[in-house]
Amino acid sequence: MSIDFFLITFIILVFLVTIFFPISGYLKIKNLKKRIAEGENHGKIKFFYSTIFWSWIPIFLILIMMPISGVSLESLGIKWINIDTSSVSKWILFPAIGFYFFFLFYNIYSIIIFKYNEERSAKAAEGIPDDFSSFLPTTQNERRIWDLVSVSAGISEEILYRGYFFFALAVVFPNLAIIHILLISTVLFGIGHIYLGKEVIKATLLGLMFGIFYIVFDSVIPVIIFHITQDLVLRDILKEEI
Repeated sequence: MSIDFFLITFIILVFLVTIFFPISGYLKIKNLKKRIAEGENHGKIKFFYSTIFWSWIPIFLILIMMPISGVSLESLGIKWINIDTSSVSKWILFPAIGFYFFFLFYNIYSIIIFKYNEERSAKAAEGIPDDFSSFLPTTQNERRIWDLVSVSAGISEEILYRGYFFFALAVVFPNLAIIHILLISTVLFGIGHIYLGKEVIKATLLGLMFGIFYIVFDSVIPVIIFHITQDLVLRDILKEEI
């Protein structure tokens, strides 16, 4: 493995998620609110496309790093599910699997309910902070782009924060225990979403949950699926004002 290039990539990606993404996210949301206040109809769509673009920059860097440093897809968790009962206590393993499927189906249920039941979606919308609701979709066109945002975030963020950082932290700091890697990757995920304001607490807790799922399944694929459904729950909560 080319340790020098691997380390350089690691430093760049840590910089992106701890400094660049929080600052650029804050500025993009500030600009979005200004566009909305000025009555710009396509402000959210531009924001969504920008979010999709930047979410794939880290993945592009990882793809460049992989052949140079000899890193395989399997090392980044892009593989079939492998539940190893010898490495995780059954008292954690089975509840975590049950928790995963319960909330996965709950997410799917919520997606359907919020799409077709206006009363339930209106009630859910009341609990969303104004700062957070400002960049949620309201029109059909925005919802179509939000589908892309959800899929993009689910794939790119899980490969980055779970697949890559779990592997990279173990390589750069070989003495770290898996619990420490879980906590560090969770903190990085939270910092990367700090531009969400108070909602960063929920995002960090979700990051912790995603990390546990990744450890349990030893694959990023089920975590990607869960992440996508989690984002799609927000798709139809806000209705377009006529």
